[in-house]
Amino acid sequence: MDLVTRGLPKVFWYLWSITLIGNIASFVLIFLTFYLQSARGFTAVQVGVVLAMAGVGSVIGSTLGGVLADRWSRRRTAITGYLICMVSLLGTGLTSDLPVITAMMLANGIGISFAGTASSALVTDVVPEADRTRAFSINYWSINIGTSIAALLAPVAMRADFFLLFAVDAAGVAILAVIMFFLIPETRPTATDSSVTSGSLRNVLTDRVFLTFVVLFFVFQLIFKQNNAGLPLAVQRDGLDAAAYGWIYVVNTLLIVIGQLFLPRLIRDRAHSKVLALGVLLVGVGFGMTALADVAWFYAVTVAVWTLGEMAYFSVLDANVAGLAPIHLRGRYFGVFSSASQLSRFAAPLFAGYLLHSHGELLWIACLVMGVGAAAAYVLTARVREHRMAQLRTPELVPA
Repeated sequence: MDLVTRGLPKVFWYLWSITLIGNIASFVLIFLTFYLQSARGFTAVQVGVVLAMAGVGSVIGSTLGGVLADRWSRRRTAITGYLICMVSLLGTGLTSDLPVITAMMLANGIGISFAGTASSALVTDVVPEADRTRAFSINYWSINIGTSIAALLAPVAMRADFFLLFAVDAAGVAILAVIMFFLIPETRPTATDSSVTSGSLRNVLTDRVFLTFVVLFFVFQLIFKQNNAGLPLAVQRDGLDAAAYGWIYVVNTLLIVIGQLFLPRLIRDRAHSKVLALGVLLVGVGFGMTALADVAWFYAVTVAVWTLGEMAYFSVLDANVAGLAPIHLRGRYFGVFSSASQLSRFAAPLFAGYLLHSHGELLWIACLVMGVGAAAAYVLTARVREHRMAQLRTPELVPA
């Protein structure tokens, strides 16, 4: 464990703590659908509209947050995001009016993305390039630990007063803003830094090397998001209940929480393109195997396979985004990249619903084919990405 965590700057651990606390506090969002239906009496269609608007907010927040992180301030953008989240959570808990709740969840999506995009830029700024893969891998570990704790808290929390839960969650977000304000320095490069040149969002949207990387990430997400889109539908089709699904899915959590302790060491000297290729291939194979699954233990095996791919892929993903981004445009690059992830939240359920309804198991065959194709594409495009990263390497601007 010491070898995994050794040498990372103190500011990184403050950011890691923020990530952990933020994901633990996400238990409100886990039972949001239940809250809207049971406590507020919304129909399934109305719930869908609310959740869709939260997704729209995430797309807007990712892009706008990236611009603000570069032009205004990483730190202040994150704090603004936390404050928006705090207000939106309190607003959601205080009202039963559909338009107001929809507006609050739109704002919540924007706030979450503001904070997430700025935090990614902050981690990139404070961690030297040689340690970024390890740092982002550890950060991903905190996300999964926090989400696991939130999943355990959600059933207990649902028995309490609903507004109290929103208030507690809002208080948790306020704590994140306080930590960011007092403990995190500003890291945004200024015009006096020799590495800073002019640039805008257009630079990102015309960067073919980066956009190719974004497209491949979207393909990965289209496959990977079937963990929440197609997989529950397949489990139900085979007559397995929610309890069985919970036990199947716990394989994912256990493997990640344990595996992330050892993964940084295993991939330390591996070419990132090969790790990405292996990751998307395993995810494709794992979901492809779902076509053959019909009992709980077989589903658990498929989850284990795609979880190994998930771990490998995400362990080097953010470090590659950071490596492809000019230092003065890191916020924008992370913002556009995050937008692709948010768009996949819409595409994956539609993709799953259409194929499962109209063509049965073709969904899982499509996942396998896309996984193999994306893996090949990562290998074929490796040289141009590595050349770009070599061109962008500059002396690191790490705050004391």
